[in-house]
Amino acid sequence: REMVAHRRTPVCVYEQKYQTAPVLHMMGDNDSGARLLVHFYAFLFFEDWKADLWTKRFVRDHLRYVDEIQCAAARVVVAMRQKARENGDPDGNFDTFHIRRGDFQYKQTRIEAKQIYENARDVLTENSTIYIATDERDKSFFEIFHKHYNVYFLDDFAG
Repeated sequence: REMVAHRRTPVCVYEQKYQTAPVLHMMGDNDSGARLLVHFYAFLFFEDWKADLWTKRFVRDHLRYVDEIQCAAARVVVAMRQKARENGDPDGNFDTFHIRRGDFQYKQTRIEAKQIYENARDVLTENSTIYIATDERDKSFFEIFHKHYNVYFLDDFAG
Protein backbone atom coordinates (compact mmCIF):
# COMPACT_ATOMS: atom_id res chain seq x y z
CA ARG A 1 0.00 0.00 0.00
CA GLU A 2 2.80 2.39 0.80
CA MET A 3 4.01 2.22 -2.79
CA VAL A 4 0.77 3.62 -4.24
CA ALA A 5 0.26 6.36 -1.66
CA HIS A 6 1.96 8.92 -3.89
CA ARG A 7 -0.84 8.47 -6.48
CA ARG A 8 -3.71 9.16 -4.11
CA THR A 9 -5.77 12.32 -4.20
CA PRO A 10 -4.91 14.55 -1.25
CA VAL A 11 -7.27 14.42 1.70
CA CYS A 12 -9.87 17.17 1.76
CA VAL A 13 -10.09 18.31 5.38
CA TYR A 14 -13.50 19.50 6.56
CA GLU A 15 -12.40 22.92 7.75
CA GLN A 16 -14.20 26.23 8.21
CA LYS A 17 -14.46 26.77 4.44
CA TYR A 18 -16.50 23.60 4.01
CA GLN A 19 -18.37 23.85 7.30
CA THR A 20 -19.88 27.18 6.24
CA ALA A 21 -20.50 26.30 2.59
CA PRO A 22 -24.19 26.26 1.63
CA VAL A 23 -23.62 23.18 -0.57
CA LEU A 24 -21.07 20.36 -0.58
CA HIS A 25 -20.85 18.76 -4.01
CA MET A 26 -19.42 15.26 -4.30
CA MET A 27 -18.57 15.00 -7.96
CA GLY A 28 -20.02 12.13 -9.93
CA ASP A 29 -18.67 12.92 -13.38
CA ASN A 30 -18.91 9.88 -15.62
CA ASP A 31 -16.43 11.28 -18.17
CA SER A 32 -13.66 11.45 -15.58
CA GLY A 33 -14.40 7.96 -14.28
CA ALA A 34 -15.66 9.26 -10.92
CA ARG A 35 -19.08 7.79 -10.19
CA LEU A 36 -20.80 7.75 -6.85
CA LEU A 37 -21.64 4.03 -6.91
CA VAL A 38 -21.06 3.48 -3.22
CA HIS A 39 -22.56 4.74 0.01
CA PHE A 40 -21.85 8.38 0.80
CA TYR A 41 -19.74 7.46 3.83
CA ALA A 42 -17.15 5.81 1.60
CA PHE A 43 -16.12 9.38 0.73
CA LEU A 44 -16.01 10.65 4.31
CA PHE A 45 -13.82 9.94 7.32
CA PHE A 46 -14.48 11.34 10.77
CA GLU A 47 -11.83 11.40 13.47
CA ASP A 48 -14.57 11.47 16.07
CA TRP A 49 -16.66 8.29 15.96
CA LYS A 50 -19.60 10.15 17.52
CA ALA A 51 -19.64 12.62 14.63
CA ASP A 52 -19.47 9.67 12.24
CA LEU A 53 -22.52 8.02 13.81
CA TRP A 54 -24.42 11.31 14.03
CA THR A 55 -23.88 11.99 10.33
CA LYS A 56 -24.94 8.52 9.23
CA ARG A 57 -28.05 8.68 11.40
CA PHE A 58 -28.89 12.16 10.10
CA VAL A 59 -28.71 10.96 6.51
CA ARG A 60 -30.71 7.83 7.34
CA ASP A 61 -33.45 9.79 9.10
CA HIS A 62 -33.70 12.96 7.01
CA LEU A 63 -32.53 12.43 3.43
CA ARG A 64 -35.18 10.47 1.62
CA TYR A 65 -37.58 10.59 -1.28
CA VAL A 66 -40.58 12.89 -0.96
CA ASP A 67 -43.84 11.35 0.21
CA GLU A 68 -45.33 11.36 -3.29
CA ILE A 69 -42.61 9.00 -4.53
CA GLN A 70 -42.65 6.85 -1.38
CA CYS A 71 -46.42 6.44 -1.62
CA ALA A 72 -46.33 5.64 -5.35
CA ALA A 73 -43.75 2.93 -4.66
CA ALA A 74 -45.90 1.54 -1.84
CA ARG A 75 -48.89 1.36 -4.21
CA VAL A 76 -46.80 -0.67 -6.67
CA VAL A 77 -45.78 -3.07 -3.88
CA VAL A 78 -49.44 -3.54 -2.89
CA ALA A 79 -50.37 -4.15 -6.54
CA MET A 80 -47.51 -6.62 -6.95
CA ARG A 81 -48.62 -8.55 -3.87
CA GLN A 82 -52.11 -8.75 -5.38
CA LYS A 83 -50.67 -9.99 -8.70
CA ALA A 84 -48.65 -12.63 -6.83
CA ARG A 85 -51.83 -13.83 -5.05
CA GLU A 86 -53.65 -13.96 -8.40
CA ASN A 87 -50.73 -16.00 -9.76
CA GLY A 88 -50.97 -18.58 -6.98
CA ASP A 89 -48.92 -17.32 -4.04
CA PRO A 90 -51.35 -17.03 -1.10
CA ASP A 91 -48.92 -14.81 0.83
CA GLY A 92 -48.43 -12.38 -2.05
CA ASN A 93 -44.68 -12.98 -2.25
CA PHE A 94 -42.78 -11.95 -5.35
CA ASP A 95 -39.17 -11.61 -6.47
CA THR A 96 -37.55 -8.51 -7.92
CA PHE A 97 -34.73 -7.62 -10.26
CA HIS A 98 -33.07 -4.27 -10.78
CA ILE A 99 -31.59 -4.62 -14.25
CA ARG A 100 -29.74 -1.55 -15.45
CA ARG A 101 -28.90 -1.59 -19.12
CA GLY A 102 -28.08 1.91 -20.26
CA ASP A 103 -25.76 3.71 -17.88
CA PHE A 104 -22.86 1.44 -17.06
CA GLN A 105 -19.41 2.52 -18.07
CA TYR A 106 -18.10 -1.03 -18.35
CA LYS A 107 -19.25 -3.08 -21.34
CA GLN A 108 -18.77 -6.39 -19.50
CA THR A 109 -21.70 -5.49 -17.23
CA ARG A 110 -24.10 -5.57 -20.17
CA ILE A 111 -24.98 -9.24 -20.16
CA GLU A 112 -27.82 -10.78 -22.10
CA ALA A 113 -31.17 -11.69 -20.55
CA LYS A 114 -30.48 -15.40 -21.08
CA GLN A 115 -27.37 -15.14 -18.90
CA ILE A 116 -29.28 -13.23 -16.20
CA TYR A 117 -31.95 -15.93 -16.28
CA GLU A 118 -29.33 -18.70 -16.08
CA ASN A 119 -27.67 -16.98 -13.12
CA ALA A 120 -30.94 -16.65 -11.18
CA ARG A 121 -33.12 -19.60 -12.12
CA ASP A 122 -31.88 -21.88 -9.33
CA VAL A 123 -33.17 -19.49 -6.68
CA LEU A 124 -36.51 -18.69 -8.35
CA THR A 125 -39.67 -20.76 -8.56
CA GLU A 126 -41.02 -21.54 -12.02
CA ASN A 127 -44.22 -19.57 -12.76
CA SER A 128 -43.67 -17.28 -9.77
CA THR A 129 -44.27 -13.54 -9.92
CA ILE A 130 -41.39 -11.21 -10.72
CA TYR A 131 -41.08 -7.43 -10.79
CA ILE A 132 -38.29 -6.05 -12.98
CA ALA A 133 -37.14 -2.48 -12.40
CA THR A 134 -35.16 -1.47 -15.46
CA ASP A 135 -34.14 1.31 -17.79
CA GLU A 136 -34.31 -1.09 -20.77
CA ARG A 137 -36.86 0.36 -23.19
CA ASP A 138 -37.19 -2.74 -25.35
CA LYS A 139 -39.16 -5.08 -23.09
CA SER A 140 -38.72 -7.93 -25.59
CA PHE A 141 -35.21 -8.13 -24.12
CA PHE A 142 -36.85 -9.97 -21.19
CA GLU A 143 -38.67 -12.55 -23.34
CA ILE A 144 -36.94 -15.48 -21.65
CA PHE A 145 -38.32 -14.34 -18.28
CA HIS A 146 -41.86 -14.24 -19.69
CA LYS A 147 -41.46 -17.91 -20.69
CA HIS A 148 -40.81 -18.95 -17.09
CA TYR A 149 -42.41 -16.35 -14.81
CA ASN A 150 -45.26 -13.88 -14.45
CA VAL A 151 -43.32 -10.70 -15.18
CA TYR A 152 -44.30 -7.11 -14.39
CA PHE A 153 -42.67 -3.74 -14.97
CA LEU A 154 -43.41 -0.26 -13.63
CA ASP A 155 -45.19 0.45 -16.93
CA ASP A 156 -47.80 -2.14 -15.94
CA PHE A 157 -48.91 0.06 -13.05
CA ALA A 158 -48.87 3.48 -14.70
CA GLY A 159 -52.13 5.28 -14.87
